[in-house]
Amino acid sequence: MYDGVWYCDGWDAHLKILHRVRATLFDGASPFQRLQVLDTHQFGRMLAIDGLPQAAEADEGVYARAFTWPALLARDGATRVLITGGGDGHVAREALRFPHVRRVVVCDIDPLVTRVTRELMPFMWGEAPQDPRLEVRHEDALAYLAAAPAGSFDVVISDITDPSGEGTASHHLYSDDYVARIKRVLTPGGICVAQAQELSVKDASYHGRLRALLGPAFGHMRASAVYVPSFGYPEGFLYASDDAAALTIPAASVAARLRAAGLADDPYFDAATYEAMFVLPPRLRL
Repeated sequence: MYDGVWYCDGWDAHLKILHRVRATLFDGASPFQRLQVLDTHQFGRMLAIDGLPQAAEADEGVYARAFTWPALLARDGATRVLITGGGDGHVAREALRFPHVRRVVVCDIDPLVTRVTRELMPFMWGEAPQDPRLEVRHEDALAYLAAAPAGSFDVVISDITDPSGEGTASHHLYSDDYVARIKRVLTPGGICVAQAQELSVKDASYHGRLRALLGPAFGHMRASAVYVPSFGYPEGFLYASDDAAALTIPAASVAARLRAAGLADDPYFDAATYEAMFVLPPRLRL
């Protein structure tokens, strides 16, 4: 809800987060969803889809790195990445920062997300639009996954929106079929990473449902969380693979691989950050 001064993040029926807004930069709808770009006092430009915040200028880098870097740090050879959803660009931007990534495909059903973020939130994309390794497709992820050759990607990152109701853009993707199609396009030992919603002692219900969806398809899975201030809660992620070694990297190896990728001095992510992401209280552990 947005009344012209305050944007209300209504993600919980009993808890509301208010963001004071300087200006509305965009408010429109595609055939799939409603998009808003709001210039907030606290977090800068914020993208909201169907009333839920997706990314904010001040802290989107925390989310994007935590989501993208662990899987790519586990890879040491030429890597092909598929991002389902992700039409706002920042996950692709982070994947392309790794020199060993040879191809990144973004498959997002909604071209309006890409157009609006490139125009009004260019920091989300960075230099990615000029990178020849990037391909952006606007089609249903299920159809793309069905048509892609088996074993054509080493990492698949599911950056789809939350399952916020029948008929919303990503609702049909929270299915066994979606997971099976991801598994088919992965190379043996490839990694699936999923945006896995709130993971906190307050609420981990949707996260738990996604664990139950991914678990049967993969031999190994790890959960992590990072606090995203503009969301108001720790965001959860799931990393799944049939190769257990791809999901647990020693701190020394993380540090060495960050140096090799030219990312050793990043202000949001280092080896200690990697380790801390996976430290969860007992009731939230796999």
